Amino acid sequence: MVLPLLLAVTLFSTLGTALALNVFLAGVGILGGALGRRRGIVREKPKGRWLDESDSDEDGPSGTPVVAHRAKPPSLVLAEEKPLPTPISRSSSLSSPISRRRTSPSPDGSFSVDMPDSPTDWSYPPTIKEPVPRNKRRQEVAPAPKPSGHIPFLSVYRAHMMVMTVLCILAVDFPVFPRILGKCESFGTSLMDVGVGSFVFSLGIVSSRAFNRASGAGAALKSLRAAVPVLALGLVRLMMVKGAEYPEHVTEYGVHWNFFFTLGLVPAISAFLRPLRRLNVKWTTVGLIIAVLYQLVLSRTSLQSFLLSDSRPGLLGENKEGIASLPGYIAIFLIGLSIGEHILRLGDTKADSPEEASEKLAKRKTELMLELLGYAAASWLAIWALKWLGVPVSRRFANLPYVLWTTAYNTSYLAGFLALELALFPNGSADACPPLLEAVNRNGLAVFLLANLMTGLVNVSMQTMYASHATALTVLAAYSAGICAIAWAIRRYRIKI
Repeated sequence: MVLPLLLAVTLFSTLGTALALNVFLAGVGILGGALGRRRGIVREKPKGRWLDESDSDEDGPSGTPVVAHRAKPPSLVLAEEKPLPTPISRSSSLSSPISRRRTSPSPDGSFSVDMPDSPTDWSYPPTIKEPVPRNKRRQEVAPAPKPSGHIPFLSVYRAHMMVMTVLCILAVDFPVFPRILGKCESFGTSLMDVGVGSFVFSLGIVSSRAFNRASGAGAALKSLRAAVPVLALGLVRLMMVKGAEYPEHVTEYGVHWNFFFTLGLVPAISAFLRPLRRLNVKWTTVGLIIAVLYQLVLSRTSLQSFLLSDSRPGLLGENKEGIASLPGYIAIFLIGLSIGEHILRLGDTKADSPEEASEKLAKRKTELMLELLGYAAASWLAIWALKWLGVPVSRRFANLPYVLWTTAYNTSYLAGFLALELALFPNGSADACPPLLEAVNRNGLAVFLLANLMTGLVNVSMQTMYASHATALTVLAAYSAGICAIAWAIRRYRIKI
């Protein structure tokens, strides 16, 4: 096919009068290529074999010139054709197409294989299977789709926690908010007391996979570097609160301490405990040991009395609540890591078919439900036992009862959300998590920062403690709508801080 095309292009570029010849030669070349593709055979012609004369002007190996042979006409070639010897009859309908090929002499005395008599000779080859398209083979051997890493009930849990937090931090400044739901001063529990503990617990759940994967001193330094932005946010909040003379409770964290310092330091300090995983120690065990030892220090020493007193000597004394509560929050974070190991295994379910994957996923969810209920029941029983021993819950110290109370509350809610998902979406579905809650969960920390900024702006612009119920509800409704609208607007992005 290539030779007629090259020849046609050459003539077309040199002789304008040979246009008809060019079209004819090009047509012959295209027709020959199409027939060759249809028959599935590509024949390579030896150099000079099918031409009237050789491509080379050099002498042959014996020193004599190479003699050009004249090719025989097609009619003589067909007349001299002889069938190949084969034991299979030509009349058989199962005869191989190879038996119908012909041999014809070439000008140099050798034999070559001609094409079959007609394309119909290749209609039913008995020994050659029809090739299967590559994409069809991929479809047949493709494994069952793996379950995605998205866990709907976990997203709903984290989004609900965030919605409750951002609403309470502003609503508590208005008289319309019930005082019984506000934070307790020293001992006791309320709705807002569970907020900071749940935040740390949730952070442990979602950090489980990355936290367990890393190890060594380099991983610990990396955790410290990751804590720098959050600590910087804590410094910014400190300057804004002190600069705007924003009202604050000193007994909550201290004079300079705030929640962002706790949120940044807890994962960074916990990173130095990673070598314990080499001893096959569970994070729940490590967390409980830390919480028990911390409670013994509170009860057997004067530390608890110092924390309850008004004495604040030096910089550490001014921030004694925030510093002293770090062991308790580290224990909560480690227990969250352990719960996360159980939950995140839902995304690692492997199967050979979609049916098997759905069956294994449902079985794993049932097992997870029992595990969460076991954690919750054990934590509630331990809290009642400590209360009977005279050790109350204290968010201010983050003592052992507070660690257990946070664990019991969060595991109970996780089990409840999982039960709803199993009841409403037994086969699993991405629609199990409402889109707005998914948007809030996707950028939780950014939403929390925005809520803090808007809370500060509202308190600076109006006297919230003297606002009427109607004014308070109007402001809270606009505030909630703004938070949800911004969370929805940035849902396509994952903002990392």
